[in-house]
Amino acid sequence: MKRSFYICLVTMLSVMALPACNKEFLDRYPLDKITDNTFWKSGNDLEIYVNSFYPKYIIGFSDAWADGTVAPYGVNAAILPYGDVISDNAAPNSYARVSANQYNAHLSGAAGSGGWNYANIRALNYFIDNYEKAPITPAEKNVYLGEVYCFKAWDYFEKVKLFGDVSWLSHSLQTNSPELYAARTPRGEVMDSVMALLDKAIAMLPIKGAEKSGRLNKDMALFLKARVGLHEGTYRKYHTDLKLDPTAYLKAAADASEELINSGRYALKQGTTSSVYFDLFATESYKGNTEIILAKEYSATLNYGAAFSRYFAQNLRHQFGATRSLVDEYLCTDGLTISTSPLFKGKDSIQAEFTNRDPRLTQTIANFGTYNLAVGVTSGADNAPKPNIPGLSGNKCPTGYRVAKWFYNNPVDWDRITNGMQAAPVFRYAEILLTYAEAKYEQGAITQTIIDKTINALRARVGMPGLTIGQEPADTRLDNIYHQYLSYPVAPLLREIRRERRVEMAFENTRWHDLMRWKAGRLLEVPVEGIKFVQAQFPKVVINKDVYLSSEGFLLPYYKTLPTGRTFDENKQYLFPIPIADIVLNKNLGQNPGWEQP
Repeated sequence: MKRSFYICLVTMLSVMALPACNKEFLDRYPLDKITDNTFWKSGNDLEIYVNSFYPKYIIGFSDAWADGTVAPYGVNAAILPYGDVISDNAAPNSYARVSANQYNAHLSGAAGSGGWNYANIRALNYFIDNYEKAPITPAEKNVYLGEVYCFKAWDYFEKVKLFGDVSWLSHSLQTNSPELYAARTPRGEVMDSVMALLDKAIAMLPIKGAEKSGRLNKDMALFLKARVGLHEGTYRKYHTDLKLDPTAYLKAAADASEELINSGRYALKQGTTSSVYFDLFATESYKGNTEIILAKEYSATLNYGAAFSRYFAQNLRHQFGATRSLVDEYLCTDGLTISTSPLFKGKDSIQAEFTNRDPRLTQTIANFGTYNLAVGVTSGADNAPKPNIPGLSGNKCPTGYRVAKWFYNNPVDWDRITNGMQAAPVFRYAEILLTYAEAKYEQGAITQTIIDKTINALRARVGMPGLTIGQEPADTRLDNIYHQYLSYPVAPLLREIRRERRVEMAFENTRWHDLMRWKAGRLLEVPVEGIKFVQAQFPKVVINKDVYLSSEGFLLPYYKTLPTGRTFDENKQYLFPIPIADIVLNKNLGQNPGWEQP
C-alpha cells in the first residue's frame, strides 16, 4: 500500500461537502475556526482536525515554490535533501552562518521564531483535550489519538535537539495560563515524556496495511522511536556533562529497530550495483518499494506538487557542492580506505579519485559526463549535474563536487515547476539498519551477525566487500582527524559504523544531528576543500580570480569570504539560543549556556 500523503485527497474524502481541495483550509490553524458547540461530533471531525498536521510534520520537498527557509538552521524548506548544507558534508556558495559560528540569539527574530514555536503543540493539545467528545467507539478515537501522540512526540524531539530543556505543555493554554511564565522543563523529563507518547502511539496505531490510505501506522511510530532513542542515547553518552543515563534510550533504539527488522515487512531495494542507490531517490512513486516506511508523494490530479526537481537540477537552492571531507570517506572497491588501498588512483583529478571507489560515490556526486540528458532532449540542457565550478556559466558548485543524488532526469517534471511530482522518502529502512548496528555497538552488544544483517547488507547492495569485526581497515587519515578534533577516542569498529552512516545517508538531513549527538561539532573545522583543479579541464577559469587553491591545488570555496575557516564553539553550539523576544516575555525561560548577551 502506498505510504504517501495526499493531504488534499484525504481531506476531500473526509469532507464530501468540500467542492475542491482547498489549500487555505489545509493551512488554517484549526483552533481559529473550531467551536466546541459545533465540532467534535463525529469521527469525521477528528479526521479533519488531524489532517492539518500531516503537511506540518511530513514535509518531504515541501510544496508549491518551496522557497522558504527552516529556522533556525537557515536551510531551504525542502530540508530533506538540503539539510546537510550546514554540515561538513557540504559547502553552499554563501557559507552557512550556523556552521561558521555566526548565528546569535538576535537572529532568532520575534517571539515564537527561531524554532521556539508552540502553535502546533497547542493545536495538538487542543485535540487531546477534546477528542473524547466525539460519539464514536474508543477504538476509533484512539487511532486519531495515536496519530496526534506521534506528531507531538516528533515535535518535541525536534525542539529538544535544538534547545535541550524546553517547555512541556500537557494541555492547550489560554492567555492567562500560568504555564506561559514557567521555567523550561528539564531535558530528561521531556524526553521521558516523548518516549511515553511514542509507546502510546505504537499501541494505538493500526498495523501496516490496516490503516486508512495515506495515514500513519504502527511501523512509522516504531521508526520514530528508533530514531529518537539513538539520538538521545548517544547524546547522553557523549555529552557526559548532562549526567543523564543513556541506557534506556539505546535499548529503545535497538529494540524498535529489531522489531522492524524481524517483522519481515521491509527489505533493501535491489538492482544494478552501478545505479540502484541513485535510482532510489529519483522517482515519482514508492508504491511497492519495500525499503520505504514513510514517503511523501504528490498528486498531479489534485494540483499538489513542489518546485523541487527543477531547482535541484539547476543547483539553484544554496548553489552547493559536497566537500572533500565527505568524498575522502568513501572506501575503495576492495573495502580498504584511500589511505591504504592499492586501488586508489590518487587525487590529481576528479576522474582519478572516483576510480575504484564505493559505487555510492558516483551515485551521490557527479563526475564529468556521468549524468547526461536523454538523447534528443534539449529542455534544461545545462541542468545535468557536473563539476560546474566558479568561472563557468550557470549556477556554481563551489567545490566542484556537484551532488547528483536526488537528481531526477525528467525535463517534463522540471517544466511542471510548482507541481513537480518527484517523491520524497521520509523514513527509509536503511536508516533502521544503521540505527540497529550503532545502538548495539553503543550497548556493547555488537556481533558479526548484526554487522552482516546491517552494515554488510548495505554494502552488498552496491557490490562492496563486507566488514569483519576485528579486521576493520586501517585509516590513518580519518583517525588523525578524530584525534585532532574529538575529545574522545573512536575505536575502529565504531569508526566504520559511523562511516557507513555518513556514506549511506549523505544529503538526507542526518549529518548535522549526528555531529551534535556524537559531540563531534568540531569536525566542522576540518578545512573545506573541493576537487583538484586541473587547468586543462577548465581552460576559461582563472586562478586567484574565479577560484582559489590550497597548496595542494584543491579548490578553497571560502578563501575570500571565510579566510579563517569554519569554527565551532563547544561551549555553546550544541544547542541553539532561545529567542531574545521570548525571554523578554518570560524571563523564567533563561538562556542556553554561552548564548547570554553581554
